[in-house]
Amino acid sequence: MKTFVFCSFKGGTAKTSTVLHLGSALAKYHNRKVLLVDFDAQANLSTGLGIGPDSLDTMVPVLKEEKEIQEVIQPTSIDNLHIIPANTYLDGIETHVPLVSDLYAHEKLRNKLTNLNYDYCFIDTPPSLQWLTRSAFYASQFSIICSIPEPYSILALNRLKSFHELEIGAHHDIVCAGVVLSLWNSRLTTNEAFVEAVNDAFPGCMFNTKVRRDISVSRAIFEGKSVFEVDEKSRAAQDFQDLANDFIARMESKDILETLMKTSKERV
Repeated sequence: MKTFVFCSFKGGTAKTSTVLHLGSALAKYHNRKVLLVDFDAQANLSTGLGIGPDSLDTMVPVLKEEKEIQEVIQPTSIDNLHIIPANTYLDGIETHVPLVSDLYAHEKLRNKLTNLNYDYCFIDTPPSLQWLTRSAFYASQFSIICSIPEPYSILALNRLKSFHELEIGAHHDIVCAGVVLSLWNSRLTTNEAFVEAVNDAFPGCMFNTKVRRDISVSRAIFEGKSVFEVDEKSRAAQDFQDLANDFIARMESKDILETLMKTSKERV
């Protein structure tokens, strides 16, 4: 199983939507077994799949050794797509003294995910550097950076680059598998400068597919479904299908993976 942390140090970058719809596309159109882990107390990924906040167990009892991970995995309306939900109590994990005082606490999530029978595991994280985000990085072999074409997002990219390479990369082998650009508007005059900034921060990582702004994504959130179940012919549905194709081509190619790993080591 390949495990990915989806990250952004700025809210509003369509990170959660990318986790939800990319995972859904891989399961629905490519028959890949995908586990989504909602590791953000806002629980937007969970509600995006129709799961009410605080209605089900999360990773909290698993990390506290009170439950097995298989007990908190939930099915979704899409075959091969499962989720470990989040709720507001997830934030409290950082005040759980026995856990956060454990020098090896960041390894717990990785150990719990080991040996699960999935092709891919996607971890959705808060837009911050708290314990949850760090644990998700240490649990993952790969990262997916989510960004949008606006100035504050570029600043967040540079901060994330430093965190990725200097703080995490110094202690844990993790490869940037890709940068996803969302809320894309091809008519913006600043696009060229933004793409250049992304390539400077994470060279060779940007996916070819850019996800366009589309009202169907908002409709999907309200209905608690993937965009493919709400409007399969929408621009967003097409873009996420194309992104899934890009993802498969990249992550299931030995040559491309080796290039990504080599580039990642050169940056650290």
